[in-house]
Amino acid sequence: MKKIIFGFGLVLVTTSSLFAQMKEGKIVYERKTNMWRMITDPEMRTRIPEFRTANFELLFNDKASLFRSVPDDQAPDPFANNGGDRGGQRFNFRMPETTTYIDLATQMQYESRPMFEKTFLVVDSLKPLKWKISEETKTIAKHLCKKATTTAPAQMVRMGGVRIGRNNAAANDSTKKSDAPIVTKETEVIVWYAEDIAASVGPEVYTGLPGAILEVDMDNGANVTTATEVTTKYPKKELTQPNKGDKMNRAQFQDAMKKLMEEMQRGGGMGGMRIRMNNN
Repeated sequence: MKKIIFGFGLVLVTTSSLFAQMKEGKIVYERKTNMWRMITDPEMRTRIPEFRTANFELLFNDKASLFRSVPDDQAPDPFANNGGDRGGQRFNFRMPETTTYIDLATQMQYESRPMFEKTFLVVDSLKPLKWKISEETKTIAKHLCKKATTTAPAQMVRMGGVRIGRNNAAANDSTKKSDAPIVTKETEVIVWYAEDIAASVGPEVYTGLPGAILEVDMDNGANVTTATEVTTKYPKKELTQPNKGDKMNRAQFQDAMKKLMEEMQRGGGMGGMRIRMNNN
């Protein structure tokens, strides 16, 4: 009997040590974005689902992390159960497949961002976030997590003079420029991190906590990224720094995006549509 109890205890100790020492692996995430938060026009809401779902994965070790989109070409039509065409054009919001690499030692960030048939390589230092840690806990993907909160800047970039889907002469007149400024505000970010995953990593730029971040909730449910799977197995050769695209820092990228949007507005493309972007 003593041998059996000892053996059982050894298994528990070994299992506990395995999780405590987890410093590399892969975390799979699912992100739900509330599209109706961005588009308030009632007619347009009948043509899009309330939530857009996308999948991501985070590869990490004690030196670096790589957060990237999982291609959803084979994903089901998000409009299949949303009323069909309803007498008009349907809209699909497929997000670009962005890759974010972070060198943990130097705290440098490398982002590969495909935008408007171009690829940008944004290289800049990672801005540290001020975290407020709570003792509140919950379990995500079989890992006990603690809560932490911070604030981050959110930008609403407005192209044209009206919301998407509304008819307006000014929006169709490419000679008129929108006088609406870019509005910046602070958005609350709530995250949940697992201390048994000993790597200060997380989705995109959310790092700096004593454990891997398994959930990010931006703006009270507007954009929620939640881990669905955690594993020690991952393609180590794919954890590499991106190097393709027009290289620039974060400020230069924002200027380039502004110019591209102005060109699209002058050409009539996506006139009157509002796009929400996060700039960290």
